[in-house]
Amino acid sequence: MEEKMNRLTCSLTLAFCTLALPLQAMAHDFWVNAAQDANKAQVKAQIGYGHGFPEPEAIAADRAHIFNPLRLVTPDGATEMTQKGENYAYESKKALKKGSYLVLGDYKPTFWSKNAEGWKQANRSQMSDASYCEEAVMTAKSILNVDGGMDTALITQVQGQKLEIVPQVNPATVKPGAAFPVQVLYDGKPVKTAEVTATFADFLSKESKAFYGHTDLKGMIEVIPLQAGYWFIQAKHKAPYADTKVCDEIVAVGTLSFYIGKQP
Repeated sequence: MEEKMNRLTCSLTLAFCTLALPLQAMAHDFWVNAAQDANKAQVKAQIGYGHGFPEPEAIAADRAHIFNPLRLVTPDGATEMTQKGENYAYESKKALKKGSYLVLGDYKPTFWSKNAEGWKQANRSQMSDASYCEEAVMTAKSILNVDGGMDTALITQVQGQKLEIVPQVNPATVKPGAAFPVQVLYDGKPVKTAEVTATFADFLSKESKAFYGHTDLKGMIEVIPLQAGYWFIQAKHKAPYADTKVCDEIVAVGTLSFYIGKQP
């Protein structure tokens, strides 16, 4: 009952979510933008890493190595996209017919520790005075519906990401204000009571979210997109690190970006 009340409150009362989630600005968000170009000759995608969804920005030089190349997933399998231009920009010389596809992004497991001087890419053995250490793991997934595609076969498949948000339906079939069911997996297993938030482009505050809730015991949750437009869902899961002399915990974050209504 508490979970349902949380979902209802945050879906219908934006002010509550604005007040309830001020700490989201403390960490970078990670998402993927994907679209087929106007002449339908290639797919262009972007790594989003920052606080300004959906606008990408240059990835800092000391963090660029953390990101694996984006991957385009079609019924034929996954292919690595080519980085071109800005360090967040990728493309694939593959014309896609009408249908539904995925673009995947991965932020490599990275130690971050904090001491009196701030955060550094290090574990406890590398920072002896660390007050806290986490191994950050981030994944991103974007649903690409081409020419009005509404397929479910590919986009509902598990892709094997560390923390993965798996849609149960194609969001192109979801109307504003209706339920969009997703499942959250960690190492392929359902994550119960995972924190889930969602927001959309041009939401009233970049530091707040338009939806908040927790998964059930099967890792399922019904996200309520308030309006048509470009959305992304974020799920978070924490687990103790195996060796506390090295690090304190694993913090895994996964996102899913998609359109409610017609995709441009």
